[in-house]
Formats: sequence, C-alpha cells, structure tokens
Amino acid sequence: MDKRFLNAFIDPAPLPRMLGRTLYPWCLKYRVRLIAFDSPLATGSRGVTPADLLFACQVCADEELGGRLGWKDQLRIMRLMRDPVRFEAYLKAFADYILVTHWPKFWEQTAKKSAGDKGVPWPLAIVANLISHGIEEKRAWEMPECQAIWLNSALAISKGADVAIMSPEEEAFMAEEEAKDAAAVASNPAKVPTTDDHG
Repeated sequence: MDKRFLNAFIDPAPLPRMLGRTLYPWCLKYRVRLIAFDSPLATGSRGVTPADLLFACQVCADEELGGRLGWKDQLRIMRLMRDPVRFEAYLKAFADYILVTHWPKFWEQTAKKSAGDKGVPWPLAIVANLISHGIEEKRAWEMPECQAIWLNSALAISKGADVAIMSPEEEAFMAEEEAKDAAAVASNPAKVPTTDDHG
C-alpha cells in the first residue's frame, strides 16, 4: 500500500511547536488564509523573511491576527535575522509540517479539465467536493490537508474523473527510466531520447 497514503492518515501527535506556538495540523483553511495575506510560504511570490514565518505560525496556531507583536516575538524575529542557519532550519521544519510529501502523486493528464478551469480556486473545489459527500464544512476546511487531498482524489475517481494516482512502484520505475535516459544522453549527447524509446 502507498506509504504516502498511510502517512497522511497518521495524525501528527504531539502537535509541533514553533516560535513559541503549538501549531494545529496544516489544513486548507490555513493555506487559504496565508494566500489571502500573500504569504510567500503559501504563494512563493517572494523570499521568506523571519516575520513571514512568525506570521504563518500565528495563523497555524489559530491566533487572533492584526495585533502588535510582543517583545518575545520581536526578539525571535531578530534572532532569526542574525542567524541564517537557524532560520533555514525553521523553514525546513515548517515545510516538513505542511506534509506535502504525503500527497498522492498523479499521472499527468494531457487534456485535463478541473474546477479551476472554471474559475473555482482549487482549495475551494476540494472543500466543496468533500461537503457534497457529507463531510461537515468545518471538518472539510480543518482536516489535515494531505488527508483532504487523498479523500478528494478517491471521491473524484469514484465519480469517474479522469484522474490516476501513481503508485510508489510506478514512480520508482519512472525515476529509473529517467535516470537511464539521462545516462544515455550523457554518454551520447547527439542522441535525444524520445517517447518511442520506451515503446
């Protein structure tokens, strides 16, 4: 069975702590809030600063937003600004907390149509699909994001959507084939691999 699926449904316990806060499981609600505030941790729109990371931790700890930072938080930001190695470690910890590695891997579809093609943001499309299948709105927004992605995928496939999840074995085979192609190109730069090379 796909380890990404198994890992997605093992709720993190205990909840992670970062910058003096206990973070709730990463969910679509937090992703949308960070996108709304143009956080580079969700949008990739610019480089991340220590203040961005602290704000993301406030969001993920369900704190009230918009207040002034206390002296402890100001000190935390200054420490991270002075210590880039520590800051990078915190950024990696935050990336690990999001659990994108537990999402299913999908086969690419050539002419894929989705709710996003009709102007519906993908997080809302997922939540709407979960709600339409009887999951309470609060749970749909707040379940760990990786679980929401898996469940949405299973529901879409059960309704006949043209979506296919790549198994770990298929992914390993594809990586092996890409490595072979890269080695072939390296040994003979004049040869460019084509799709016909794999039958």
